[in-house]
Amino acid sequence: MPRSASDKRERLTAAAIRLARTQGLDATTIADIAAEAGVPSGSVYYYFKTKDDVAAGIADGIREALAAQAAEHADTSADARAALTAFLTSYVDESDAILDHGTVLATAARVGFSSAHEQALEWIAQQFEDLGFASSAATARAQHLLAGVEGGAALASALATATPLEREVAHLTRWVANAKP
Repeated sequence: MPRSASDKRERLTAAAIRLARTQGLDATTIADIAAEAGVPSGSVYYYFKTKDDVAAGIADGIREALAAQAAEHADTSADARAALTAFLTSYVDESDAILDHGTVLATAARVGFSSAHEQALEWIAQQFEDLGFASSAATARAQHLLAGVEGGAALASALATATPLEREVAHLTRWVANAKP
């Protein structure tokens, strides 16, 4: 059975995200994306005519991945504390990819999808509000948590060891567990 057009677009988007994480968007060519996705180069132009289209596709793919991750945490978590812990744990689960390529949020920023951080902050702040924190306190806590885990990831990547990320996730997990409004 032939694959659907949406499957091809998803494969191309996933390939573009992987390449943007590994070699940067500027160094990524249409031929690279085609090879990574396993499709003929000409068919990439059907979906991505320019580098700006590739960046927009990457941003859309990251937006969808973040939405799916938030939904997964909401579905699998009984409460906001568990959702935040699952969010933090996802960084450790992705530590090999983070060491090699940085975080998905960092990739989003590199391709011009600056609202990815805003969306993540909004979701995290909502979790803190669900724990009973006032909006301003929830926002401050969200910024602290995201800065901590993204900073731990950046340091881990720079030092080529997951230890700083693992320690920061452990610290933030304890911080979330003990958070009281």
